[in-house]
Amino acid sequence: MSLKFGRIDSSETNFTEQNFHKNQTITSASVGVQHIIAKEDEYSDLLLKKLTVSGSHWATIHTMFYSSGSTKISQSNPDEINKFNSIYHNFNQHHDLKPFHTNKFYSTASIFYIPQQYFGERIKPGSFQLTARTGSATTTAKQIIIKDDYNGNLYSTNASHSQSAATNSGSSDNYVGNLYYDLGMAILTETGSWSGSVNYTDIGPEGSPRDTTEKNYKFWELRFNTTTPIFTSQYSVKINAGDFNRTINNSVRGDQTGSDVSKGINLRSELTGSGWSPYFSQIQLYRNQPEEPIIIANLPRSIKMRDDIDLIITFRVDH
Repeated sequence: MSLKFGRIDSSETNFTEQNFHKNQTITSASVGVQHIIAKEDEYSDLLLKKLTVSGSHWATIHTMFYSSGSTKISQSNPDEINKFNSIYHNFNQHHDLKPFHTNKFYSTASIFYIPQQYFGERIKPGSFQLTARTGSATTTAKQIIIKDDYNGNLYSTNASHSQSAATNSGSSDNYVGNLYYDLGMAILTETGSWSGSVNYTDIGPEGSPRDTTEKNYKFWELRFNTTTPIFTSQYSVKINAGDFNRTINNSVRGDQTGSDVSKGINLRSELTGSGWSPYFSQIQLYRNQPEEPIIIANLPRSIKMRDDIDLIITFRVDH
């Protein structure tokens, strides 16, 4: 193999990012997925102010996400409550024209933690659906369906009971929780009724106590689209007509016989015609010539060098 070096102009390179999505379904039986019922001020040791697991989860999401809707803030610091309604205090809000509601936060909340191995870079907005079932994982009667509105607000698409019939399902009155796309957290903050006899707090982990079988929504399923960014470098190599049209590859030399060394110096006789040109089958990219190549592009077939036209070879590398 022989090497000939040339330079790639920076204008002939390109770097792009594309997001790819994949359908994902996880259930209450999936490995790593957690569901926690968070409870305000639940202590395992009141004297030492040691919170239970439920109490610590409530305190965490209260501090991180729900100061604007917190009764603790409104009761202890009523003059401070307005500042937490600012876009700068809402973790998931990016655009005022699509409000991210956090005005509901009570003494209990239902949290679904999705490991990053399931959602990738983030959950694709508008693709999330939580389905909770009672009786079995396949029972569709009386199932609760909750979706996101592309901006992090969760709402039920089949609720029999509405907080406000005068507003849409995803409004600040009727939303039931929030979805944090980048963190893989779905939080149900609504504690009211879904149907009159079933509340949103009845959606729970397997083994959680419930009043009746009808209200035991321990079977749940999460469907969403994962988001994985793919970064691509594109290189365009231009070979001007007549360039690289020589070769030093030993295979083009004649075989030396005896003391006659001329055949070992000159081209083979069948390669001396005017129509012959060398071929290439690989392009290698180097930082510096003495170093090892950092990228090797193998062409699907050998390409003949040309004297009459320029050749442009474009290839892409995914990172």
